[in-house]
Amino acid sequence: MPQLARLLEQRGVTAKALRLGDDLIDVARVRLDYDLYVLRNRTDLAMSVAADLHEAGAALLNPYPISALLRDRIVTLRMLRAAGVLVPDTFVASDASQLLPALDGGPLILKAPRRTGKRSKHIVTNAAELAALGPMTEPLLAQRYHQPDRPVDQKIYSIGNERFGVLRVRPARPYDDRDTAPFPLSAALESLARCCGAAFGIDLFSVTIVESGGSTYVVDMSSFPAFKGVPDACERLAAYIATAADRAMRGEPIVAADSLATRSVAGHQAFRGSTLDLVLHALSTTPATRQELDRIQRLVDEIRIRAEARHDRRRPRIPREAAPPRVAMYSQGMVGFGHIRRNASIAQALRASALQPAIVMMAEAWQAGALPMPPGVDFVTLPALRREPDGSYNPRFLIDVSDRDVIEMRSRVLSSAMEVFEPDVLIVDHLPLGVAHELSGTLQRLRQRGRTRCVLGVREVLCDPETVQRTWADRENMDAIRDYYDAVWIYGDPAVYDPLREYQLPDHVLERARYTGYLDQRPRLAFAAQAATLLADLPPGRLALCLVGGGHDGAALAEAFLQSDLPADMTGLLVTGPLMPGEKRDRMRTDGGRRPGFRVLDFVSDPTPLVERADRIVAMGGYNTICEILSFEKHALIVPRVHPEPEQWIRAQRLQEMGLVDVLRPEALTSTALTAWLARDLGAPPSSRSRVDLGGLTRIPGLVADVLGVTTEAVESGVLSASAAAEVGLP
Repeated sequence: MPQLARLLEQRGVTAKALRLGDDLIDVARVRLDYDLYVLRNRTDLAMSVAADLHEAGAALLNPYPISALLRDRIVTLRMLRAAGVLVPDTFVASDASQLLPALDGGPLILKAPRRTGKRSKHIVTNAAELAALGPMTEPLLAQRYHQPDRPVDQKIYSIGNERFGVLRVRPARPYDDRDTAPFPLSAALESLARCCGAAFGIDLFSVTIVESGGSTYVVDMSSFPAFKGVPDACERLAAYIATAADRAMRGEPIVAADSLATRSVAGHQAFRGSTLDLVLHALSTTPATRQELDRIQRLVDEIRIRAEARHDRRRPRIPREAAPPRVAMYSQGMVGFGHIRRNASIAQALRASALQPAIVMMAEAWQAGALPMPPGVDFVTLPALRREPDGSYNPRFLIDVSDRDVIEMRSRVLSSAMEVFEPDVLIVDHLPLGVAHELSGTLQRLRQRGRTRCVLGVREVLCDPETVQRTWADRENMDAIRDYYDAVWIYGDPAVYDPLREYQLPDHVLERARYTGYLDQRPRLAFAAQAATLLADLPPGRLALCLVGGGHDGAALAEAFLQSDLPADMTGLLVTGPLMPGEKRDRMRTDGGRRPGFRVLDFVSDPTPLVERADRIVAMGGYNTICEILSFEKHALIVPRVHPEPEQWIRAQRLQEMGLVDVLRPEALTSTALTAWLARDLGAPPSSRSRVDLGGLTRIPGLVADVLGVTTEAVESGVLSASAAAEVGLP
């Protein structure tokens, strides 16, 4: 490197060798200091500095994303295979015994999966040699060993448009050309080398090949080798680097397009696309072990986060004055319709506001398809998960697919949607990092780009304070709120329940927190056509409505309701919910058919017309059900869930203390208790609207404007245009 620096100086280039650990690098000033950086070292420190330089906008001769990929042999070989290059069969193992079946096919050569400077390699031919290696402290890369036709290493070096074949005697001495000899490259080898470079979009590299039995295998590749044995290597590199610096100064790509392969190799069509696209292509076209997939996905996530920031910051953007803002909304699903219905109400209110944003909602497909929405709102759907009582996740419908694969699919869908939609605001419901941290990579990328304001929206009661401190308010979630979120919206009224005081949340959460008020559900009447049609079939007279939320744990309340005795002028209507087990739902239909005056519905996507029509409501105490009861000021008996999550019990207690609902603990639930409550004279309906803040949907557009930095009188005052309000059903 010192010799290379001297040759560059002779060409009029100011060149400096930076020794990591000795020299201070101010990544905030790199564009002022140097026009081009060259990454020679591949230690962890060097790679970290390269990532920072790349993210800061510096031009690197061998960019961080490519260097990171080529540092990992597993990813390198998989990408070469996907690009049509012949590589040996490759295996990854964390335990030597896992390689025993592979030995049946012939000898293996074992290497470290990542280039760390250690050059130890082992050839094993049988189980005894494998066992002699001892315990493995890290995963090993195992390649099928092909006996070379020549007893020397064969390397092909590429410097721009030039390729050089070099034979290296084993064992070779570092940086000593006396162990090398040139060999002529055939047209096939020239084409092979160009294809390897094109796979990664580079023309400065080396590949190690093995010619064996009439086939040529690529067994390794490096982005900046020592170029040992290349004639006049330093002079050629100096010329290449000086030209690259000139191209960087002019804002041109460092790698000239004519130095990359354009023709197919070995009968394969050459892959055309970005490096990260090729990583994903490699994943989809060749079998992979779980260890490989995990390793590659982590690397892809890291590279997307850090390597795309520079490109994204330079992407042209339509000014906000010329286009409406874009809002994305995340609902994690898993249990019932609570999260997505809350987001649906907010989306409806935003469309009716002066902002009129384009909205993409991200939710599980079975939920999204059930909710009609106004124009300007669409869905990106996720494969469905089910949360088990022990807190684990399982696929709801893809029963033959692992939970990890479903979560990975969800994570990729979310990432791709946000990359293309580029929202101005992302509103995440309830979980700061999403299900199983599926939003982590997306949130990091959005923060790196600096184009999206992120908002966490939570209901007023999460759980009891002890559980919140132990789970929801753990270190990872609190760090995520601090690092990624610009605001925290609490969908409630602190006069009912004040989570900031109850949960003793840290200061950075308090600083971002805003109470919206509860969400008035009356506007949803405009989109609840299903329930409105069902009402037409009910007989006249009073209506008692029983709601059990999603229904997965509502069978006891449903059965007690169907066994109760109704007043003579009252009809009883039970909605079982989409998640009630099938055999229980069948039993409810049978029991309801036997009792005069009762009707049973399996599922109603939006029950607001039923709530409006009802005289009495018997329900569990979920957030949306409570909002409906308060919005329409109904007499309600709440039989809340108490275990294992007391959220509904806490909410019901507070509203009971305010005289707005009646409450019955689950252990006191009987048909007799329900009969008595249904027959009781309860007087005038509770004046909920004068006691509880239900202004969330008129307040949220102003909060969106705040995070966007938009200040318009219409948004701030909550005044809506008449046409917009009528379109989405707001009064």
